[in-house]
Amino acid sequence: MSEVIVLDTHIWLWFINANLDKIPSHWLTQIEAASQVGVSPVSCYEVALAHNRGRIELPSTSQEWFQGGLTTAGIDLFPVTEVIAARAVDLSPIHKDPC
Repeated sequence: MSEVIVLDTHIWLWFINANLDKIPSHWLTQIEAASQVGVSPVSCYEVALAHNRGRIELPSTSQEWFQGGLTTAGIDLFPVTEVIAARAVDLSPIHKDPC
């Protein structure tokens, strides 16, 4: 079975920055076994905003970090279409962060 995983912003940051101890081991196993791993463009916005506000430190500009955090790491940037946006509203409320 081919599995596609969309990483949450925090999981993406931890994964790229090798903070693997922060990711539950069963999640890490699923990420590594997935046929495709990606993030939403909204995660790029969240990272850039957090960097701009001084909440996180990046070793480069946000755009440069995205190059390494996406292309170099083999993580895809999935589109947010109108269909995805409409269906996302129907997801179970995992937490209060709509992004």
